[in-house]
Amino acid sequence: MHLRFLPVAIAGILAVPALPALAATALVTIPSLAGDPTIQAEKKVITSADQMPRRKYRIAKLPSELLEAPKAELKAAVDALDKDLALDLATLDIRDRATRTGLISTRAQIAMFRGDFAAAQRFLRDVRAQQEKEADKLTSGLMLETLAATLAAGGTPEAQRARFKSEMTSRWGALPWPVVGDNLKGAKGQMELLSRNVIVGSFRTSLDPAAKNLGLDVPAPIVAGIVSSRNAIELVAPVKDDAVAVLQDLVDRNQVAKADTWTPRLVTLPADAKAKPVVVGIWDSGTDVDLFRKAANPGIAFDKDAKPVTALVRPMGEAQKRLPMLKQFVKGSMDLRAAVDSEDARAFKKHVSSLKPDEVKQFTEDLAAVGMWVHGTHVAGIAVEGNPFAQVTAVAMHWSNDSAPQLPTPERAARNAAAYRVAVEHFKKAGARVVNMSWRYGPSFYEGALAYHNVGKTPEERKEIAKRIFAVEKQALLDAITDAPGILFVAGSGNEDNSADFSEYIPAGFQLPNLITAGAVDQAGTETSFSTFGKTVVIHANGFEVVSFMPGGEKTKLSGTSMASPQIANLAAKLFAVKPELTPEQAKELILKGADRNGRVNLANPKKTLQLAGYGG
Repeated sequence: MHLRFLPVAIAGILAVPALPALAATALVTIPSLAGDPTIQAEKKVITSADQMPRRKYRIAKLPSELLEAPKAELKAAVDALDKDLALDLATLDIRDRATRTGLISTRAQIAMFRGDFAAAQRFLRDVRAQQEKEADKLTSGLMLETLAATLAAGGTPEAQRARFKSEMTSRWGALPWPVVGDNLKGAKGQMELLSRNVIVGSFRTSLDPAAKNLGLDVPAPIVAGIVSSRNAIELVAPVKDDAVAVLQDLVDRNQVAKADTWTPRLVTLPADAKAKPVVVGIWDSGTDVDLFRKAANPGIAFDKDAKPVTALVRPMGEAQKRLPMLKQFVKGSMDLRAAVDSEDARAFKKHVSSLKPDEVKQFTEDLAAVGMWVHGTHVAGIAVEGNPFAQVTAVAMHWSNDSAPQLPTPERAARNAAAYRVAVEHFKKAGARVVNMSWRYGPSFYEGALAYHNVGKTPEERKEIAKRIFAVEKQALLDAITDAPGILFVAGSGNEDNSADFSEYIPAGFQLPNLITAGAVDQAGTETSFSTFGKTVVIHANGFEVVSFMPGGEKTKLSGTSMASPQIANLAAKLFAVKPELTPEQAKELILKGADRNGRVNLANPKKTLQLAGYGG
């Protein structure tokens, strides 16, 4: 629940939406409507996800059945959802771009579902106009908008495909590759994995059980997921091969790598440097500490129920026998994301294309398990790179990889809260100076889980229950970090391209003197398309295709703010090694002072920061 991993190339296909992310906030978005100050003044200002309306809709059948049922059977729910989204657009001043554009995107999908292709194009242009990241300003919704224009023009299916391919060749080809290349490579990877069987299997795994539990009175994301997935099967799949062909041609014609401005910033401490040992804490999903210099106390662990266990590396259970294949899939998914035609990428694509609907559940749970098996060790490798004085201690949280989310209860919240206190006490006793936390969640995660289990008579009541449960854990984590003033905690912001503070993420949304939250850029210093932002995200580092270890010592590359955060922990550990007298607040100040500001990106500069600290070695 806290760290839900899917290889990035497949995440966009399988998240349709998966239940742990079933928050009303994922769909609520409004355009700025800046032209009418009277209307603007009358709107209700929304500054957090908690303030968004929660609604439910009656559907006639299970979500997987509605993927192919006559559209008339879905019309009432879709019409009601669209009416509510339009109302929110007209009456709410939502101060979060991601929330606004999510709502407009949903209206675009509804318009496509209805065959109102002109309206879909208008919505998609509005989404693109509101983007804040340079690549997204050029690419967001572009393919779907072009498809809408193609379908609006009519003609035979063959003529439509030819027109779509010609238009995409022109539009994608005219974009500046150095700016949009990563986005287009990612789009190619997702298109290659588009599969009706995977979509149907994902619905049967996650959305059907939730809908059954809810008596077919479902929250907005389920209705929206049915609509967008029907569009993917009926409208996008027929042009899949054409889109992939156009993107492949662009990849082939643009083989020049982006300039690497990150690596020259890095500093490696020589073994004979005037420095002291420094203990680095890795609070994650499990870490193979045997790969690194271990602290005197190598770590502690908790199972999915927050009960103490001994294994610091996540046990794979029944999936252990599939581990060699799953490790190949981790590598292949990242190669696919980067448009690299490797043996691993081909194996991954072949396996996904061969999946039957009833095989998707095991596949997604296996991916989640291997992702968490890899994650903490990968993070640790980044955190100690180039630092011969770093010693690792870990707190392993073996979160559930089940498709069905665990039911949030006051008792479970109390156990999680106690585990947080024990974890921080461990880091204090182990002498950790910096602790990396590449995980985050907010009350919406619990709201979705409560919806899955049909707890709460109404969506609003469910929201309040989730808030109360989440508040127990939030306060415990806040108090534990506050009570460890000698440790600098480093948090990853999140990979949802949203606002950490608007979504009330912990720990990413905390503002504490001994905590710093990091967003992700690529090696060229450009903010990634996935990186979560917000007022608490004050530093950035490379989190794109970063190479590090798996348990056992093999290497792979992963992307995410999970990979950016340990870059900052790495810098902090080097500061504490060469200047042991620094306080966490002083180290944080040096990190921020040495960074280079470019818009909202504040790119860390380890070389400059260490020079500011008086290290020029």
